[in-house]
Amino acid sequence: MDSRNITRAVMFAVSVSIVGCSSYKFDQNVETINQDSNIVYAGEVIAARDNAQQRVLNERARLLLANELSESNAVELMLAKSPAFQSLLFENLVEGSLAAQSARIINPTLSLERTVHGTETEFGRFLTFGLIDLATLPSRQAYADLALNRASVNLESNIYTAVTDVRLAWLNAVAAENRFSLVENMTIGLSASADLAKRMKQAGSMTTVDRIQQQLLFSDATIMLAEAKQKKLSTREDLIQLLGLSGDEIERLRVPKELTDIPDEPLDLASLVKNFEERLDVKAARLDYEQSLQSLGIKNISTYTDIELGLRSDRIDDDGSISTKRGFELEVTIPVFDWGDLQREALHSNVMAKRSNFEQTAVDAASQLRVAYSAYRTAFDIAKHYQNEIVPLQETLLDEANYNYNGMIIGVFDLLQAGVDKSSAELRALDSKHNLLMSSLSLHSVAIGKPVGVTPNGLSASVAKQDEEH
Repeated sequence: MDSRNITRAVMFAVSVSIVGCSSYKFDQNVETINQDSNIVYAGEVIAARDNAQQRVLNERARLLLANELSESNAVELMLAKSPAFQSLLFENLVEGSLAAQSARIINPTLSLERTVHGTETEFGRFLTFGLIDLATLPSRQAYADLALNRASVNLESNIYTAVTDVRLAWLNAVAAENRFSLVENMTIGLSASADLAKRMKQAGSMTTVDRIQQQLLFSDATIMLAEAKQKKLSTREDLIQLLGLSGDEIERLRVPKELTDIPDEPLDLASLVKNFEERLDVKAARLDYEQSLQSLGIKNISTYTDIELGLRSDRIDDDGSISTKRGFELEVTIPVFDWGDLQREALHSNVMAKRSNFEQTAVDAASQLRVAYSAYRTAFDIAKHYQNEIVPLQETLLDEANYNYNGMIIGVFDLLQAGVDKSSAELRALDSKHNLLMSSLSLHSVAIGKPVGVTPNGLSASVAKQDEEH
C-alpha cells in the first residue's frame, strides 16, 4: 500500500469518528429531571446562560420573597436565586463535555520544514497519527457513552441533594421560629413567678430557699431563651446561604411560625420500595464498574506499546528542477524495560474493586431502607403520642389547676407550674414533630438512593417542679 492509499484510509477513519462523536445532551437531561417530582420537589431547573434568563429568574425570586415562604416556595426560590446551584449545573456541563471529549481522536500533528543544500531547496511536510487511538476508537466511544450516562446520574443526584438540603434548612428554620416563640412564652410566665416570689420574700411570706428555687427556674428558662434565639438566627442564616440571598432580600425573607401538621397516617413502606437497580447510588456504582471494565480493554493495549503513523510528502527544487517524494514511517514503542505488567495488574484490581463496590451498594440498599423506615415509624409514633396524649393531658391539668386555684385549693405557684409543665410538653411535642418531618425527608432520600445526614433532636427536658407546696 503506497502513502496515498494510507492517507485515504486514515482520513476515512477520521471522518467516521467525527460522525460518530458523542455529545452531552445537557438541556435534554435537565428537561427530563424537571418532569420527575421525586427529584425536583417544586419549581423548575433552569441554567441561566445569559443575562435575559438571569433576569427572569431574579424576577421570579422577587415575587416569591413578597410572601411568606412555604417549603415548596423555598425550593423554587433556591432554584431561581442560588449562585451555588447555578454553579452545580455548569460544573455538570463541564463533566459531560469532558466525557464526550474522551471519545474523540487526538488531533494529528503536522510538521513543516524547509532545508537548503547549495542549489537544492527541500520543502518537507510530515503528518503524524496515533494508530492506537484509531484502533481503540470504538471502545473509547463506548466508554464515553458510559461517562455521559454517569454525568446524567450525577446531575440527578446533585440536584436532588440541593433540593433536599434547602428543604431541611427551611424545616429547621421554621422549627427554630416555633421553638423560640414557645420558650419566650414560658419565660414570661416564669419571670412573673420569680417576681412574685421576690415580693413575697420581701413581705416575709416566703422562705429564702423557695424564693431562690423560683429564681433558678426563671434563670433556666432565660438560658433556654438565649439558646433558642441563637438557634433561630443560625438556622435562618443557613437557609439564607442555601437560597443565595443578599442585601434587602434577607430582610424580606419570612418563614412560617409553625411547622406543618402531622399526617393522619404514616407512609407505607411498600410504596417506597422500587427497583433497587434504579436507585441513584446503585446506578452510579454500576456505571463506575462498567466504565472501569470498558477502560480495561483500551488501556491494556497501551500498556504494551504505542504506534504512530507518519505520512511524508517532500517537494525538492534543485535549481529549477522540481521533484517530489512521498512515503510513510511507523514509530513503535518497544517494551524492553517496562512491559506494563504492573499497570495491567492495577487496572484489573480496579475493575474488581468497582465490581465489589457495585455489589455491596446493591446489598446495602434494602437494609438502609429498612433502617430509615424504622426510624421514621418511631418518630411518627412518638409525635402522634405527644399530639394525641401528652399535650391534651397537660392542657387538662392546666384547666384543673385554674379551677382549683379559683377555688383556693392550690396556690399561685402551683398554677404557674402547671403552665410551665404544659409549655414543656409543647416544646417536646415540637421536637418530636420536627424529628418526624426530618425523618420523612431522610426516608425519601434513602428510597431514591441519595441518603442525607439527619440528626434527630433530643426531646427537651421539663423544667423541674417545686419540691414544696406554697
